[in-house]
This record gives sequence, structure tokens and C-alpha cells, in this order.
Amino acid sequence: MKTNRKEIKETNFSEFTGEELANAFVFPADKVLSEKEKKEEDDFWKARRNQFENRTHRQKMYSGLLQLKFQLEDYIDSSQYVEALSFGFFLNEYVSRQDKKDKDFAAEVDVKPAVLSQYINNHRKPTDEFIIRLELHSNGMIPAISWFKVVQKDKEHEIMTNQKLRDEESKYVKNRLGFAY
Repeated sequence: MKTNRKEIKETNFSEFTGEELANAFVFPADKVLSEKEKKEEDDFWKARRNQFENRTHRQKMYSGLLQLKFQLEDYIDSSQYVEALSFGFFLNEYVSRQDKKDKDFAAEVDVKPAVLSQYINNHRKPTDEFIIRLELHSNGMIPAISWFKVVQKDKEHEIMTNQKLRDEESKYVKNRLGFAY
């Protein structure tokens, strides 16, 4: 029986220069730009750079908070646990991206500065009321459910890795099920 399959050979990429590899994978422009088009493109990018550099403090803060929101959402959606990306980390970023002192922010959400510090340094778990205040403070930009999910992710990791607690609680369990899984 005859097949129409072609023989597949592995390519040794070390035989090619970097430029040859780039040319093989980068699509060339359909046409060469005229001098007028090049100037228009340069002018466009100059204007964009100028606009970016001349953003107001409020625009920069808004951009930073949006970036934080997306970072928080990406972390929540990932299956990975990263110890450094705790509730305290995101709270600290939220405060610092507003260029506020912890004391001033604490007053804005009606908690004592010491309590805010404990939240930021992961020495205390945030209350539901505090998390709702964060949503209200951000005017809904970062929903309370996102803050809750970060706290939950921290708790999940703590439960999964706390062998000492498992050992302590083991003495209270009798007649364990005999199923093997």
C-alpha cells in the first residue's frame, strides 16, 4: 500500500544564523513606505511619546491601578501559588500606587494605621468589612471578590502545606475510612 506522506526531517537550527532564523519567521512588510509615510509614522510615534510623557498625575495613578488590577486578576486565574503575591503585597501596591502614606490611607478606609500595617505585612487576615471598603475606595475598579480570592488563595496554600496542623488534628480522628485512592 502506497502512502502520500512526505518524510519529515528534523531541522538543526544551529546551522542557521540568527538573521536567517528571524527572516524565516518574521513576515515582511507588504510594501516599502514612502518618505511621506515614514515621516507621518515618525510624527505619530513622537506625538504618542510626548502624550505619554506629559500625562497628569491622575492619569499615571489610574494607569498604575489598572495595571495592578490586571496583575491581581491574572494571579487569581493562575493555578500557581506565589508566596510573594499575598493579600498584603497587593494591598501595599494599591496604597503605594496612589502615592499615599499608610497613615493617610488608613484614615480614608477608617482603620488604625497599626491594623493596616498588620494587613500589609500578613500578620492579620483582613475582615470582610475591610475588603468591602477596598472595593468602595477604588470605586469598584478592584471588586471585593478579587480581594477575597487573593485571601482565599493564601488560605488554600496554608491548608495544603500545614503538616503540623494535620499531625495535631490526626489524634482526634477515629475509624478512618479504609478506601485507598
